[in-house]
Amino acid sequence: MGRAFWTYTYLGGLGILVVLLNLAFKPLDAQYPDRAIDVAFLCVAGPLLNIPQVRIEQGRLSLSGIAIGVAALMTNPLDATVIGLASSVSVLRRGAFPIVGNAMFSAVIALTGAIVAGYLRRAGSYDLVGHVVVLAACFIVNMVIVSIAFALWSGESLRNVLRHNFALSFYVALTYVALGALVVSYLINGTLDGYVLAAIVCVLALALTDTIAGRRIRRVLESELSDADRHLFHSRAVEGVVHNLRNHIATAVGYLKEVDSRRLDPADRDAIETATAAANDAVTVL
Repeated sequence: MGRAFWTYTYLGGLGILVVLLNLAFKPLDAQYPDRAIDVAFLCVAGPLLNIPQVRIEQGRLSLSGIAIGVAALMTNPLDATVIGLASSVSVLRRGAFPIVGNAMFSAVIALTGAIVAGYLRRAGSYDLVGHVVVLAACFIVNMVIVSIAFALWSGESLRNVLRHNFALSFYVALTYVALGALVVSYLINGTLDGYVLAAIVCVLALALTDTIAGRRIRRVLESELSDADRHLFHSRAVEGVVHNLRNHIATAVGYLKEVDSRRLDPADRDAIETATAAANDAVTVL
């Protein structure tokens, strides 16, 4: 059984977990019904925000996390699951693993956040700190489930996956997405102005993908420039050595020509002629 089998088995397990959690926390759906227009808005925003993506070392980074974060903050578990699944619609052309993986990851993240938010609402402590707690829960779940999937898919250790994919820039990007989700969750209030302002925030967030893409391109160009400088240094060093060697051989040829071969015995004469011919060939090649 290969890595693909275990990866899809893992994704299937996540799907079963989503179903079981929705059944277990179904009372939260009845206790906290959502506005249909809010769910529709997020179901549309999720796939649209998933279109602009930036490649990272072993995956892609998109802004669909804003819609998923808002779903976790504002909706009940069932609606959060639907919004998470809807966010993967825009990756249909990329193959089975991105579709299933994105759908399962988004659903689990949004569902977990919505469950935490539901219990914070019940406790009467769903203020700004409560919102941050929900987003932190989404962040942790995201790190855990995605890291395990990458480890299964690539065959690398979990430690290597964490080290290669989750650098400082990645954490900064996720923090940016979380802040965007926090702002949008306060803007969506059932009014037209709220939806317009939320859409504007989502559009402004597109600058993040341009920034990350620009940094990635700059890093690649800097690496290529560094390689070119190193090759140039080596070529100049070799050129200097060849130049010096040519001068020394030319000097040796000059001295060989000054030898009067007529005063030598035949064996020495042949040796001088052979050495002179070889030195001339070396000067020509160099």
